[in-house]
Parts: sequence; structure tokens; C-alpha cells
Amino acid sequence: MNPDFYPYHPLKLRLWLLAGLVISLALAIWALVGFVDSRLPRDILRAGLSLGLAAAMAVSVFRLRPRPGWGVQITQLSVLISKPRGGLIEVPWTAVKEVRRFGEQRDTLGLWLEQDQRVLVPAHLFAKRAHFEALAAAVDERMPPARKGDASVN
Repeated sequence: MNPDFYPYHPLKLRLWLLAGLVISLALAIWALVGFVDSRLPRDILRAGLSLGLAAAMAVSVFRLRPRPGWGVQITQLSVLISKPRGGLIEVPWTAVKEVRRFGEQRDTLGLWLEQDQRVLVPAHLFAKRAHFEALAAAVDERMPPARKGDASVN
């Protein structure tokens, strides 16, 4: 792993979505079998909803797959953060007011910007917790010294 690039690889999240996909497909098949027996509209509606849920999970599993360049890259001038659903956010160090970790398990890294905006990087997008911890340490280390103590954000 390049020390300046931290790739996303949400394996656990993708496995949970895949399990949900299989369960949704099983529910859809069950509802279709019930529709063949009873011919009640609720069974076909149930099958349609289950298939819709399965399709949403299949799309999520596909979109959260690891791919080249998908992750967080730290440069001297900025932090480049890939969004989970596509796109790239470039956050210059000069715009960062504060870097903070929060959540019950401190599993989200938040970059607060000068325009009262924030960019969040959750730990579940990384394959291992150690990769997230390394990213948090690298961001804290690269944060400009004059800004580390600036706590003017509420």
C-alpha cells in the first residue's frame, strides 16, 4: 500500500449486502410460488418489492467493488477523497479548519472546512481497521501546524 494512498475495499459491507441480496431473492421466489398457488395480488406485490430490494442490493455490491484509484489520496497540497457513489472531492489543506474523529468507536474521520461544510470518511469503507487508523494518523500528521489547535468550530 502506497503510504499516500489508502484504497477503499469494503469487504464486510459487501458481504452483508450480498447476504441481503440472497435473502431478498429467496423472499421473491417464495412470493412468486405463493402467487402461483393463491393468485392474490399481495403475493405479486411482495415479489416485486423483494425483487426491487434485491436489485438495489446488487447495484450497491457492484458500486462498492474495489477499483483502481478509489480511496483517499494525501498530497502536499490537498486530500483527494473518492465518494462511495462516484466522484472525487479535492480538499485543499488551506480550506481545512479541523480534523476530528467521532462516532461510538471513533470510526468516522471528519474534515471540517472553512465554509461550514464537512467531508466524512467512514471506517467501513476500508478492508481493515488498521488502514483507517493509518489514514487518520497520516491526515493528522499532514495537517498544517498552525491549524491543529484551531478549535473555532462548534
